[in-house]
Amino acid sequence: MQTIRIDNPEAEKFIASRYGNDTNSLVDDFIKFVKLSLDDGYPSISKEEAKSRVAKSLQDVKSGNAVLLTQEEYDKEIDEFMKTL
Repeated sequence: MQTIRIDNPEAEKFIASRYGNDTNSLVDDFIKFVKLSLDDGYPSISKEEAKSRVAKSLQDVKSGNAVLLTQEEYDKEIDEFMKTL
């Protein structure tokens, strides 16, 4: 087992108030955080594939074939997404 030193009073205060002496929950949450940070659940794609997808999306917008959200639809989707964080 290793010790992680945090030189940030705000982070230390948050951890102390959230977890107190409950080190098991702290470790569990830390492991979840690291796993999510390393893997977002989406398969990796190459740089070339990413460029191709962006180029296709731009062409769809320019040609009028893209399906775009209204401001209200976007607001609703982003609100729902934010609730999942």
